[in-house]
Amino acid sequence: MPASPSRCRFDPRFWWFVLLSRLAFSIYFSRRRIVGAPPRQRPCQLIVCSHRNGAIDGYGVKSLFTRALFPLSVQLLRNPLLRLMFTGIPVVRQKDRERYGIPASAGGSVIQASCAHLRAGGVLAMFPEGSSEWGPHPLPYQPGTARIVRILLEEGAPLEVVPLGLFYRAPDRFRSSVDMLLGEPIALPARQEEDKRQWEQRINTALAEALDAVSVNCPDVATFERVERLAGADADNGQSYALAFKHWQRQAAEGLPEAIPAPDKTPLWRWLCGLPGMTLLAPVLLAGFLAGRQADARNTVTFFRMAGGFAMALLWLPVLIALFCFCPLPIACWGVLAAAGWPAFQR
Repeated sequence: MPASPSRCRFDPRFWWFVLLSRLAFSIYFSRRRIVGAPPRQRPCQLIVCSHRNGAIDGYGVKSLFTRALFPLSVQLLRNPLLRLMFTGIPVVRQKDRERYGIPASAGGSVIQASCAHLRAGGVLAMFPEGSSEWGPHPLPYQPGTARIVRILLEEGAPLEVVPLGLFYRAPDRFRSSVDMLLGEPIALPARQEEDKRQWEQRINTALAEALDAVSVNCPDVATFERVERLAGADADNGQSYALAFKHWQRQAAEGLPEAIPAPDKTPLWRWLCGLPGMTLLAPVLLAGFLAGRQADARNTVTFFRMAGGFAMALLWLPVLIALFCFCPLPIACWGVLAAAGWPAFQR
């Protein structure tokens, strides 16, 4: 468990992950837009999020809610490199026990650890789907989040639950954009003449309805792809991609336009202007590109690219520092050229 919220400002590991999440998002994505309710952090706050783009979803949430802690698959905490990229409450699934030989007695309850973090005044972020998939609608919502809410409500804790939807223009494209759609705090149902399980089911329904209202939820793949293209065309004209997506998603019930504008392409001259400067980061970009080819699904490409690029950056940065010490002017000019060419990659 990380330091308590009152001590986070003195915890270098806490600030490392805050810095890394914001830096990684600003480098990989061309724009992060926040729409909907104004974001605010408060003690005993639970953020329930849509799960669209693998482990990288956590970076997006962390860049917005800096104090947020996540339940996290133990496989991300067993690798030394990935431990530099992720932190959270370890989740040991059955397949993890079989893969890594973890005994059944090892690892505490994620529910208990999550509740303890909230009781201490922490901010917790949960992905009720449990896993991510780039599909037309959410995966089934798992009951764990509702159980945490029920326990805290039963104890009388001042819990606030906020839904957050993540809208990626393209999950597997470098320098794409992402919109983060925040909903209002969820009105949580009070207990009636019912047992705990029935109460949890009603809480889970309330969480599901709130998440559906701020996330992708199309009836089928064909509708999803048409809505994507229509929302992309609106985003090219300066509108919020998330709000445009929700608009066309609602419109789908009445029928979508037959003619869909073709997406804008990056002009060739912007590529020619940007590429020379990007040679400064060529090893990092190449490592990320090659790592991304190992991804097993569209929604894990970004994670593989970030992991590969991060590993190479740890090796390449000392080289650049050494080169700067011996020939500062050429390296400085090269850096300015790279900064000037960076916007060419925005999509």
